[in-house]
Amino acid sequence: MSLIGSGQTTPSPSNYLIEHIKLLRHGLGGNDIGNRALDIAQIVKRIDINESIYKSAITVDFTIADSIKLLDRLRINGTEKVQLKIIRGVDKRDENIDLDLSVINIDSYSQPTPGIQTYVLRCISNHVIENQSKTISQSFLDLSAKIEDIAIGDLNIPEERLDIQKTSESAQGIIPKMKPLNAILWLTRNSTDGGLPYYFYETTKKVRLKSQLSMISDFHNEEREYTNANNTLLYDKKDKLAVTEKELFDAEKFRINKINSSLNFSGFTNLSNGVIGSKKYSVDIYKKSYKGTDSKPHEFNSKNLLNKEKPFPEKFKEDKELSGRNFYINLNSGAFDADAGFELPTGNYHSIIDDNIQQREQYMHGLDSHSQEIVIGGDFDIEVGKAIKVRILSNPFEDQDLPQGEDNGPIDHAATGNYLITSLVHTFIDSGFATRLVCKKDSFVDNQDEPIEFFTKPEHTKEAKKKTTGPRGPLF
Repeated sequence: MSLIGSGQTTPSPSNYLIEHIKLLRHGLGGNDIGNRALDIAQIVKRIDINESIYKSAITVDFTIADSIKLLDRLRINGTEKVQLKIIRGVDKRDENIDLDLSVINIDSYSQPTPGIQTYVLRCISNHVIENQSKTISQSFLDLSAKIEDIAIGDLNIPEERLDIQKTSESAQGIIPKMKPLNAILWLTRNSTDGGLPYYFYETTKKVRLKSQLSMISDFHNEEREYTNANNTLLYDKKDKLAVTEKELFDAEKFRINKINSSLNFSGFTNLSNGVIGSKKYSVDIYKKSYKGTDSKPHEFNSKNLLNKEKPFPEKFKEDKELSGRNFYINLNSGAFDADAGFELPTGNYHSIIDDNIQQREQYMHGLDSHSQEIVIGGDFDIEVGKAIKVRILSNPFEDQDLPQGEDNGPIDHAATGNYLITSLVHTFIDSGFATRLVCKKDSFVDNQDEPIEFFTKPEHTKEAKKKTTGPRGPLF
């Protein structure tokens, strides 16, 4: 085992222990791949583990400083496998990451000094390699059952590693010839849970099919908030002079060490993506019917938001036509009806999304209304597809007309709220273990119709007058 971490003796989220990084290839010890391994933990200087709800597999990058010409002598060629196991510590084996991976690329090669060569082993989950080797074409009826069948039968994902949420819709059809992962994403694309989309993705724990509706209520921790305040408790109830190890550990675990955000506040984007409103047109080739010409635009649905307030002021859409995003559905109501001999008459692939496509797109793209990138202490258990509570503190500004209170307190209400973790990177280096989260929210804790009360008073603002003349005469 190799110890790589912060070097602290007290418990800390930045501590970790590498149990092994085994490299496997054909011919090691004169055996086929998997029978013999070489532990390369001593020459690995950095590990980055990437998860995303938008990707069907995790990726892992091993940055290597090679002083023994392993790349040449072992004849590493991008067909190897890697077994990785990292634990919190000898007495904390329940906190762990245990992965079987395949090397897909050798990247970023350089020779910083004559005796050292550095490069990155880029690895991915084994089911992606399996995916590249075949195409499938199969019939389907139960969408979640078919996705599970493809994952186990065609991608060889172990059943105990799967967590497939039951979908509420059924549709009949035939998957056109495509790779297994593309087939899963194709089936997922039209599936909804209460009008919210499903995602097929992998974490360090499981390969999951999970709806956004389930994600927003599945909190990583129901009781604790992530905050940028350094408010470590200095005593406990039993001994007011003592600091318990658990208190220190939790205070560090839920402290935000760094915030970096592109914000993404954009009414423009929400209009173009159909978040604020959209129109739908559908044609049924069996009934020879067409709908949508006279339909009203889809109205924003606020029932299943992460926070209570929508991401735009109501007046923003009052003078808008809301037809900037259009959806077109091709139906065939007679394809699988009872008259044709089907015991379970259902619609075709497109029928299951006919009533929900606008709401699905609203909730999916609505997550881009606001994003934060935060860095926290290393957390073995956190994963994408979980909700977290975030409280961001900032300095109140001093004004005699705006005393300390709800409108001028330490909390940044725009950045504070419930977020959904959409991607993360676990990084392991010599100085410690850190986790970088990209988390998004589709709503705010405060109503966006007006600014704080201070700025609604005329005496605190200036009248905006339209300029009608310029240096060369009238502008209009």
